[in-house]
Amino acid sequence: MYEPLWAMGTSIIASADQTQESCETIRKWVAQNVNEEAGEQVRIVYGGSVTETNAENFIKLNDVDGFLVGTISTRPIFRTIFEMTNKQVENEKW
Repeated sequence: MYEPLWAMGTSIIASADQTQESCETIRKWVAQNVNEEAGEQVRIVYGGSVTETNAENFIKLNDVDGFLVGTISTRPIFRTIFEMTNKQVENEKW
């Protein structure tokens, strides 16, 4: 999913609730307009600003299957995001 209002580099960050609602809407649309299986299998990626302080909230969302990390991926703090994501993969989802 790419949402221009929350585009990477704007420093405008959607709340976890806003992100979940948007991704859930997309998943439901796919299920209704393609088929249920496609709705379940489609991978939805959040494309807004992801930082070490909000990544954990995005990881836990039911309808978010990933996220894009912009310029922060070139900084040492990216390791924190990577480790949070890796932990989530080991524990349950993604």
